[in-house]
Amino acid sequence: MAKVLLVDADSTIPNLALMKISQYHKRKEDEVSLVKLMLPYYPNRKKNKYKIPSGFTKVYCSIVFEGNKNFIEGDAVYGGTGFDLTTKLPEEIENEDCDYDIYPENDTSYGFITRGCIRKCKFCKVPEKEGYIKKVSSVDKIVKHKTVKFMDNNFLAYEGHKEILKELVDKKIRCQFNQGLDIRLIDKENSGLLSRLNYMGEYIFAFDSWNYKELIEEKLLLLGWRKDWQLKFFVYVHPSMNSGETRKRIMWLKERLLLPYIMRDISCWNSEFSDFYINIASYCNQVHVFKKLDFNLFLEKRHTSSERISESKRIWESN
Repeated sequence: MAKVLLVDADSTIPNLALMKISQYHKRKEDEVSLVKLMLPYYPNRKKNKYKIPSGFTKVYCSIVFEGNKNFIEGDAVYGGTGFDLTTKLPEEIENEDCDYDIYPENDTSYGFITRGCIRKCKFCKVPEKEGYIKKVSSVDKIVKHKTVKFMDNNFLAYEGHKEILKELVDKKIRCQFNQGLDIRLIDKENSGLLSRLNYMGEYIFAFDSWNYKELIEEKLLLLGWRKDWQLKFFVYVHPSMNSGETRKRIMWLKERLLLPYIMRDISCWNSEFSDFYINIASYCNQVHVFKKLDFNLFLEKRHTSSERISESKRIWESN
């Protein structure tokens, strides 16, 4: 019997790769244990180094976020987007079911029906890591709980997505596509199917550039079934982007009772305007705050420093 250690460096949800590795080794009657380091994604947060302990036959370490690999030392089989974009599970492990027993507090299933994407967004690693979109699993194989979160990066781009949506509707599966859906691919039929899902939380899309405004307006007409604040849009921000354009995206969404979620590029933390990015994320990503306050009032309630308030207001109001 082998003694196997799984190191979950920084996952915010149950780690699919580690659960499959666990299942593989338990089938061989190996002893499996898990340690969760919970290293933060934010690069400016304090992080303690972890040394891989001795006494294990094999150690696997999964790192999701870039930079966190610098805080782990020792011999292990490393993988995950935060380690590199090429390491993959052996096929015999990839095909295993997930062992949710190593995350006993979890009550939701996770998985990918598809992998890959048809887009090539410059800030996204999915095309390089996963390639063009393809089906990799089924609803029945993924769903092990009463609720499920599908992690597909561009589910609507898969040619068979409408049949899968019909299956989810027919089976009344409580679900969410938590990585977002491509609003550019909305049509009358898939909009109708989305409206009939037993859905959790907000339907998530993306508004990565002001250039998409007219297209989003057009597609919103096909989502006429939506309720106020039921749609959420990832709003990508980068120091190279014009702050006035960012403000326009945020306010355009608010005027239409749509929620933003600020997705900061990692370079925002080292930017000279890092405080501003922290402020707009705090403002937009707290739904109850965003609905009730305008940005300037939020700043006045959040900070006592008049200098910090005025600087963020200046950036917010610039063109």
